[in-house]
Amino acid sequence: MASSSTPMVNGHPQERPQVFINFRGEELRKNFVSHLEDALKDEDINYFIDTMADPGDEMVNLFNHIEESKVALAVFSERYSESNWCLDELVKIMERVDEKKLRIFPIFFHVKVGDVKYQKGKFGENLRKGEGRDLCNMDKWKKALQSVSRIVGLRLEADSDRTESNFISQVVEKLKTVIALIEREEGTNMVSTSMSSMNSIGNASSGDILQPIAPFPSNGMKEVLKQLEEKIDFKSEETQIVGIVGMPGTGKTALAEMHHQEWQYKFLFNEFFRGFREKSKDDYDWVKNTLLNAQLQRTGNVKIFVVLDDVSDKKQLEFLRTNPGLIKKGSKIVITTRDKGLIADLVEDTYVVPGLNDKEALQLFSHHAFNGQDCDHPPENFIEMSKMFVEYAGGNPLALQELGNELCGENEAHWRRRLETLPHCCNENIGRELRTSYDDLTEMQKHAFLDIACFFRSEEEDYVQHLLDTNSGEAGSEVRDLADKFMINISAGRVDMHNLFCTLGKEIGSSVEKNLGKSRLWNRQDACEALVLKKGTVSARGVFLDMSKIGKGIALERKALIKMPNLRYLKFFDSGCPRQCEPIDGKVNLPEGLEFPLKEIRYLHWLKFPLEELPPDFNPENLIDLRLPYSKIKRVWRETKDTPNLKWVDLTHSTNLNDISALSNAISLRRLSLEGCTKLDKLPEGIENMKSLAFLNLRGCTRLLSLPDINNLISLKTLILSDCKMFNEFQVISDNLEYLHLDGTAIKGLPPSIQNLGKLIVLNLKDCNELESLPDCLDKLKALQELILSGCSRLTNFPHVEEIMENLQILLLDGTSIKELPSTLLHSGNNSIDQLALQRIQLRMTGLSLLRRLCLSRNDKISSLQSSISQLYHLKWIDLTYCSNLTSLSTLPPNLQCLDAHGCTSLRTVASPLASLLPSTEQVPSSFIFTNCEKLEHVAMNEIMCYAHNKSRLISDALNRQNKGLAFEVLVGTCFPGIEVPAWFNHKASGAVIKPELPRHWSESGFVGIALCAIVSFHDYKIQNNNVMVKCICDFKNAIGTSSASFSNCDVGGLSEAGNEQCTVKSTHVFIGFTSWLNINKSREVGLKEGCIPAKASIEFKVTDGTCEAANCEVLKCGFSFVCESDNGSWNANADANPMIYESNNGALEANAEATPVIVETNTGSSDANVVANPVVEGEIQGGEQKLSKSKSNQRKPALQVCLDILPTL
Repeated sequence: MASSSTPMVNGHPQERPQVFINFRGEELRKNFVSHLEDALKDEDINYFIDTMADPGDEMVNLFNHIEESKVALAVFSERYSESNWCLDELVKIMERVDEKKLRIFPIFFHVKVGDVKYQKGKFGENLRKGEGRDLCNMDKWKKALQSVSRIVGLRLEADSDRTESNFISQVVEKLKTVIALIEREEGTNMVSTSMSSMNSIGNASSGDILQPIAPFPSNGMKEVLKQLEEKIDFKSEETQIVGIVGMPGTGKTALAEMHHQEWQYKFLFNEFFRGFREKSKDDYDWVKNTLLNAQLQRTGNVKIFVVLDDVSDKKQLEFLRTNPGLIKKGSKIVITTRDKGLIADLVEDTYVVPGLNDKEALQLFSHHAFNGQDCDHPPENFIEMSKMFVEYAGGNPLALQELGNELCGENEAHWRRRLETLPHCCNENIGRELRTSYDDLTEMQKHAFLDIACFFRSEEEDYVQHLLDTNSGEAGSEVRDLADKFMINISAGRVDMHNLFCTLGKEIGSSVEKNLGKSRLWNRQDACEALVLKKGTVSARGVFLDMSKIGKGIALERKALIKMPNLRYLKFFDSGCPRQCEPIDGKVNLPEGLEFPLKEIRYLHWLKFPLEELPPDFNPENLIDLRLPYSKIKRVWRETKDTPNLKWVDLTHSTNLNDISALSNAISLRRLSLEGCTKLDKLPEGIENMKSLAFLNLRGCTRLLSLPDINNLISLKTLILSDCKMFNEFQVISDNLEYLHLDGTAIKGLPPSIQNLGKLIVLNLKDCNELESLPDCLDKLKALQELILSGCSRLTNFPHVEEIMENLQILLLDGTSIKELPSTLLHSGNNSIDQLALQRIQLRMTGLSLLRRLCLSRNDKISSLQSSISQLYHLKWIDLTYCSNLTSLSTLPPNLQCLDAHGCTSLRTVASPLASLLPSTEQVPSSFIFTNCEKLEHVAMNEIMCYAHNKSRLISDALNRQNKGLAFEVLVGTCFPGIEVPAWFNHKASGAVIKPELPRHWSESGFVGIALCAIVSFHDYKIQNNNVMVKCICDFKNAIGTSSASFSNCDVGGLSEAGNEQCTVKSTHVFIGFTSWLNINKSREVGLKEGCIPAKASIEFKVTDGTCEAANCEVLKCGFSFVCESDNGSWNANADANPMIYESNNGALEANAEATPVIVETNTGSSDANVVANPVVEGEIQGGEQKLSKSKSNQRKPALQVCLDILPTL
């Protein structure tokens, strides 16, 4: 801008709010600004503009005009930075903005926001070459330029198709909106001086977006408004007070403003009282008086509609509580706040403003990050990084807007660097808004917030409450208060925090506190400096050190902790390997021992603690959680100490530990884990004092013989004695046990007192090789859901059962010598069993209507399945692995998801059709595995192929009807011995790569999926990691070779073997997988707009063992085909004709118009086929025993699962 002159006032010289225009006169005065002036005059807007080029002593006058103005219009252009005057005015303007006495509206005219913010390009060159500029002024100018660039404005690019007149019209409309807002505020004496309340120009009050320049996604806002209107019934004559709540930046004020504008016409008196956070008590009284006057000035009961915006203190609403006469019947009051606890006693209902969904968030971020383009997606090379920023923002509009502005104009390298700093470096504007919420907290709430942000994010709520404070007993209320303020959220019993607040918390926690040092040392550098260089101070509250990031290790001096007497949380951990496969020596060493005079310590985690015991001066009075896994300790401490608050102890894999008597006074202990303590041979008698102990894990304590003679651990629910190989005598130590694991022990029987465990849910006796009998009282265990006896080879008889065990779901008897089950066990009243594993037992299907899992693994006497198995509609998983005498599968249940017949070396035939298919839209991916079934006939292979193919089409049709997306994964798959790609594959190739030409107009031919085939040579391959997978890399290109859609490491099929036994695949096998085409179609739809329909494909197959490419395995051949939808969108799953896919003479793929697709036989009269996918199972098979997860539901009776090893006839 040049210099000062008289203000142009256009009809209302001093009455309307003044707009001060800041611009480079020599560049813009005779073009853009002159046109802008005309538009402002036409709209009767009061503005001030310099008309004289007289620098000198007029700067003071200019500053006066800035102070008189309510709005500043800063027009940035390429030569703006040449002018000292422009820059000085900008500094003054930003000072007024910081004082919240002025609103600024930036315009970027033919210059990029990034160039202004970071002084780059011509704009930066002009700034640096200016004459007579000292460093002091330069620093002020740069700071002002950076600050103003973070504010949402309007942009007109030099190469934009947009006309200047159209752009000026938009500027004027924005100014009119702001001026109207100011006039309204001044009219009510409730002026919101926050810069962020600029309505559509910036954010709404206190950071809530009202209508950013990149419009709040209209569909999303409409839906949000609809949801809010459901909370407020304007047709009702009842009085309603409703709160709009949410974290900063979510758009509370914007939503309230739009809601108010839409419904204010229905009320004689309506008002929007803005910005309560910044108001004094006098302002609250004024609101009360305004409402009283409204009633006095009108006769009768006057309904009012009032919005009280950004309430931050209960005192601000006291006038509502103490003056009930203010609110007449039928009135509607809306209160916006960040703290729903403030209004809980006033409101009838609250509406939590939701975050933007992924699509809306990416749209808003892209608009601000890429120069205001109206785009739904960022440029291709920025897509992945944009998604990362959007994910971090968590749907918060303010964060999306500010991060976009910050990154606008930056290159990829800058974006990558910013991503690295994102978790611990907050954006300035975002941080400013969030900080106001932090500043509102009490000191105790601040401590709780910072502790969670730095140390305890995603921990259980109960655990966090106990850790935060043990003295005041108010930690629980502090956690709840933070949740009410939306600074944390509690979901599924866990405390979590939005990424934005977490970053703010880490910034504050690691900052120097009143010259006392840093309070929370969560990063490696700060922690090492505090411990090694002894820079810790009295303000240090927590130190967390990830030992995987400190190289060779560190040695601490004896007095390393002396300077941190207030330390509460100390943790040495390894984020690299949770199982600690490295040598036992840790990376933090104590060559001189350690002094530990920390009376405030509540949380001590020290992986591989190097001493034989905790130091003598260690005071555990406030200790809550002690974890020393993989340590060298022989005992916890020398003598018994008072531990009134100790609740969690983990000493797992401390192989030298032989004495835990020092914990006898831990009367509040809830959880004790001693797994892998191989020198521990007994528990102290003092364990009977642990009345709160709920979980005791002694797994792998190989020297433990028995438990103490006690029976009053009244809280104990879980007892784990698995693999205590010398443990030979069990006695009940708590009648409240729910989970009892005695697997792998040397017990010979159970005591009769086991019948007292009326709450027992799981009884695991797997591989108790010495177990000879069970007491005849198991039917007294009314809550029992799982009874696992797998591998109890000496167990010959199942105990007598008189009463129905109605809750029993899982009964695993494989590996036992039991030949008969009590008739009452499988009584019709027991049809809750959904998982059954048997051996040497004749099984009847009656009473098993809810059976979901059937394991017949290694049953060398079974030759076929009963036809009644087809009536088991809930049966989804059958394990027939290694049934060496199985010759035929006569039928299968209709809803089968996984059939594993690996190693069925005698299997020849299957039924035709293999199974009925139910046309359900809820079908899920399925797998049929026939590896090493060397005698399988070609007809059987064809039947299996048809079944899998038809089922894949059923799923694809359903997905198309529902328009559901699906990841590029196998829907239905199979594998079987063979050397040829089935004849119906219309694209074949030798080797591991196939490059089919896609048919012309394929996108209009109703394809619903693709079939992939690989012929793999194994040569007696021994499966590594018990896993072999065939994967592929797919790349679809358009006619000119540009990639249109790509998918890496897509599973085609495979085999997974549980347990330690190594599986061998003996010969060449065919792997086939059917997958959905929906996501490819979505790429095609985008391509149609861009003229780049995929015309070519490149598919490369490979074999992996789950971690890397498998050695000695070779893909010999491969194939590719389309799968067509049925003619009318539906089909008869049980049609007589088999599915067929064929290629016409011109090479285009066609579907049989008269029947569902049919697999065509080869010249030899066979059709090599089968489909492989990942086994769709919910558990693992180990040595014939099915380890299965179950779905426990209180809504229905559970179902039975069966595993049979040596079943004569089924």
